[in-house]
Amino acid sequence: MSALPKPAFASRRTTVVASQPTPLITSPQESLPTSLQVLLRFQQATSCLTLGIVATVLGVYGWTVYTPTLWSKEYQQLKALQQTERQLITNTEAIKHQLAQEANQPSSGLVKASPGQNIFLPAQASVPPASVDKSTVASASNFNITTRPVAY
Repeated sequence: MSALPKPAFASRRTTVVASQPTPLITSPQESLPTSLQVLLRFQQATSCLTLGIVATVLGVYGWTVYTPTLWSKEYQQLKALQQTERQLITNTEAIKHQLAQEANQPSSGLVKASPGQNIFLPAQASVPPASVDKSTVASASNFNITTRPVAY
């Protein structure tokens, strides 16, 4: 079938005997030496500490990258709003100027104000305050009115 010669050892079958792995601790009474236990605990503690430090560093790095990006975006929005405000102020002043120019023309029909054209109203006689109904006071006391702010 194949043009390659078959190796000589292929015809022989070999059996590999799987040996059972030997556990480090053979009996429950046997325990690791205390120095080894201390080192294992130290390794566990430093692994947790390292994981916490890595998470903190990644958080700080993400924050330092995200904050300038957000600031830049908000700054561009501020600049656009300032430009819009300047345009609105310019338009408002132009309209005021145009109205003032039109008011100065004799064909506008507007008359300059003079003190003789003022209208004075007579003072109204003082009116005693209205009497308060007791049922109105009782219903108003049912409302919970607080002096502190509700929310910010």
